[in-house]
Amino acid sequence: MKKHVIKQRGTALKERRLTSKTTESFTIEYTLHEALDIFLRAKVAEGVRQRTLGEYV
Repeated sequence: MKKHVIKQRGTALKERRLTSKTTESFTIEYTLHEALDIFLRAKVAEGVRQRTLGEYV
C-alpha cells in the first residue's frame, strides 16, 4: 500500500528581517506595589480565581 503525502500549497514565505527605525530607548520603573497591582489586574483579566489572587498577594 502506497502512502499519500500531502504537499504544502502555495509558495514558501521568505524570511523577514525585522528592523527598527527608532534609535531611542526608554525604561519604565515601577515600585513593588505598582508592579504587584499591574500583575494582579492582569490575572483578573485572565479569569484567575479569587483564592489564587489571594495566594499571589
